[in-house]
Amino acid sequence: MLEILTREDGGEPKWVDIKTLRTMNRRTKKSSTQTSFRYKDTQERIKLINSFNDWYFRYSKRTTKKQSREYWFKHITLEMVEKIMEHTKLYVEGTDKKFRLDPIRYLKREKWNDEIIKQDKRIDIEEYKHDTTGMPMGKCEECGKRDTYLNQWELYKGSSCCSKKVLPFN
Repeated sequence: MLEILTREDGGEPKWVDIKTLRTMNRRTKKSSTQTSFRYKDTQERIKLINSFNDWYFRYSKRTTKKQSREYWFKHITLEMVEKIMEHTKLYVEGTDKKFRLDPIRYLKREKWNDEIIKQDKRIDIEEYKHDTTGMPMGKCEECGKRDTYLNQWELYKGSSCCSKKVLPFN
């Protein structure tokens, strides 16, 4: 017979048979299957539901909707919604869908607080005339100085004189 030393509700320790221990009532865990609202006002709850639907539609990446909704209702306040909507609009415009975070990750990482850095249009090296050695030639946007560049990366960095955008010759 195997016995285990137990203590019920902070009382005295006692030895209990293992078979008896298996039949003792155990505390049940509370399930968190339902979304809990922390808003008293029904209008506020409706606004939050509508704002989530608008945001999810605007984000336009149809994954992790259930987790995103639960997170939205637990952690997002109506004061935060406007900032999230503005940032999401810019984020979606500037990021291809395949490189965009899943909605739940966007929310959990609080990406709406991050700065959005816009990239200039990629330089198409075919627009530039090439010299006899095959290197692209361009002129400085500010002073107009003409120069030869080694590759596309140097064109992207900017002119050697003023560090401004390099334009192709006309």
